Amino acid sequence: MSFATVRSGLIFLHRWIGLILAPIFLVIILTGAVLSFRPIINASQSSAPVGVGVDVAALKTLLGTLESRGTFGGASIVDGGRAIAVMSQDPKVGGRWEIATGQHTPAPAGGIDIFRTAQGLHQTLLLGLGIVVEIATYLMLAIMVVGPFMAWLRLRNTLMGWHAAVGWCLLPLTLTSPVTAVMLTLGIGVGPRPELPRPKRPVTISEAVTIASRDLDMTRLASVRRFRGGAVLVQIAGGGAGSMAGAFAVTDTGVTPLPGGPNLVKQIHEGTWGGAWSGSLNFIISLALLGLTVTGFVSWFRRWRRNRPKPLAAGADILVAHASQTGRAARLATATYDGLTAAGEKAAIAPIGAVKPKDLARFRLVLLIASTTGEGEIPDGARAVAKALKPGSLKGVRFAVLALGERTYTHFCGGGQKLRSALLSAGAAEAIPMREADGDPSATWVSWIDALRAELGLTCTVAQLPPVSAPVALTVAARQRLDDPARGDTLETWRIMLKGADDLVFRPGDLVRLSPGEGEVPRSYSVGSSSQVDPGRIDLTVRLHSWNGADGTPHLGRVSGYLVREALDGATIEARLDPHPGFNPPSDPAWPIVMIGAGSGIAPFPGFITERRASGRPGPAWLIFGNRHRDGDFLWRDLFEAALRDGTLTRMDTAFSRDPGDGAQVQARLMENAAAVFDWLVEKKAVVYICGRRAMARGVEDAIAHILAAEGGLKPEAARDEVSRWLAEGRIRMDTFD
Repeated sequence: MSFATVRSGLIFLHRWIGLILAPIFLVIILTGAVLSFRPIINASQSSAPVGVGVDVAALKTLLGTLESRGTFGGASIVDGGRAIAVMSQDPKVGGRWEIATGQHTPAPAGGIDIFRTAQGLHQTLLLGLGIVVEIATYLMLAIMVVGPFMAWLRLRNTLMGWHAAVGWCLLPLTLTSPVTAVMLTLGIGVGPRPELPRPKRPVTISEAVTIASRDLDMTRLASVRRFRGGAVLVQIAGGGAGSMAGAFAVTDTGVTPLPGGPNLVKQIHEGTWGGAWSGSLNFIISLALLGLTVTGFVSWFRRWRRNRPKPLAAGADILVAHASQTGRAARLATATYDGLTAAGEKAAIAPIGAVKPKDLARFRLVLLIASTTGEGEIPDGARAVAKALKPGSLKGVRFAVLALGERTYTHFCGGGQKLRSALLSAGAAEAIPMREADGDPSATWVSWIDALRAELGLTCTVAQLPPVSAPVALTVAARQRLDDPARGDTLETWRIMLKGADDLVFRPGDLVRLSPGEGEVPRSYSVGSSSQVDPGRIDLTVRLHSWNGADGTPHLGRVSGYLVREALDGATIEARLDPHPGFNPPSDPAWPIVMIGAGSGIAPFPGFITERRASGRPGPAWLIFGNRHRDGDFLWRDLFEAALRDGTLTRMDTAFSRDPGDGAQVQARLMENAAAVFDWLVEKKAVVYICGRRAMARGVEDAIAHILAAEGGLKPEAARDEVSRWLAEGRIRMDTFD
């Protein structure tokens, strides 16, 4: 069994023991904090000698009088021997009594003995449940001991960062309370239990004072209270040479000294070993334990609230769902939803990947707009729902699909087709035949809306078509080779800088779609610059795609070959600039991000960095980049190292698969830094951007799921579900290619 497996189990136990027993822990901790004030108050009242010069005869008379009026548990000598404080729930008996005059000062009406009440709660919950308190104490000790095994001490200004820091730094101090409590329950450090003479009958407190007077100097009496077996416990303050001091059990047969001095374990637990100083220390320990309990619960509550399924619009019976890769399907879905609600239909809108199958089943009609990624694949955020649909789970649900694609690809509208098949397999019925859009979907979308009106009787007001990018003429302004073939077996990669005749509006991660000729498959390149920095310049990272045919003849990719070999400086290129909001940096530049790219997948991230730097308030940013050779194809190295120096980039990790002594891929770097990855994703709530080949992205998904299981205590299936949910919600964003 690996340490990761053991650690996962410890995290699970730590979390759920803490949650289940949190109410009992809070009672124990809060009452412990109250009781820590007892030695502080006692120290402040100890200026006068306790029990010096007690008038024993008058005291016996007073105690006898009190016993004739009612029962009481005991009495303490106060005010230098001039009075006693009587413990009783009867207001006629409890309170302060002058020994010489018998003058009575009752306890405040309706008042309670706060220390006695706190002690009752602390030991038995005032319900006689001492065994429950003991079990809770053992479990509190257990979760405190395993705490340090769950994460190394890392100072970070987050809720769980403070939780871990307090737990680590104050562990030796905070352990004293549960450790001494356990020792007391086990009788460790308490000393032998004295054997008392077998009494013939119980004695009253006044009788005990008379019996004890034969052997003890009762003028130095400190306190007297009922004891076990019908005995009375007498406490004598220290006196001069030869005087007996300490605790004594008094029965009808005589006085028995209780062996040993003060119980050190009990003193440490109660904070009485150093007077006010030790009481204050116990109060600090209680505050630390309270903080650990509260921060642990709040952290769990935040995670639970964050992970709750987001309810769709109440009362809606039509769901407009989208499976979008570049944002086009999402824009069409929004326009559809706006048209339906404007016309009075009860509709809701959501990414289909973020909707659970049981929630899909409550809509009478599902309108799905689905795009295609790669060579006919379901968009990343919607993959999980297709797997989660079970046969018969959507029986009674009707649906209509608008599939987006381009016929120049091998599997035209493959994403929409696969989702349609999944819905049919789950028992849903197709309300109207699927419509397929080739290229610009606007006309097909309008036709689909018309069919929904005519065949299903829906009312939908189409205010305007979603914006479609127009062709734009771009000029090659400059070119720079990013790899160095002299340093290793590199893949030829270039920075291509394009200029527009007019200022353009774009963000890093948007797409430039280029086609070398009419009817040929367009190639999309990620924009690596921002119009917020320079509205006239678009940076692309272009890797030359090359291969040898069956006869050994070398071939170049049509678009990459044109950009790298043919389009010299000054050449004009016809292109489309498509927004890709699903892969833009957060609108708030202070939001934490993790950028993961391999090879030319680094393309959008230079723009992320320059835009965040220009904002003047960049938040935490972590780059994980992989390629073949550090010295040969560390693409954009100068820019990223400069960003690391000026703080725009918080952290950078690299993996060069063909370098001696490295040989790793980005997935391995994630696993090596699992604790930091967990911190960024769960505590910092960073948005993760993954750009590169699809196989690499799948490996990163698996690594993140493994980290959530190992670091967060999730079961593997739950960790994979969490990754799927983050994909659907946009916490993890992908721009991948085959």
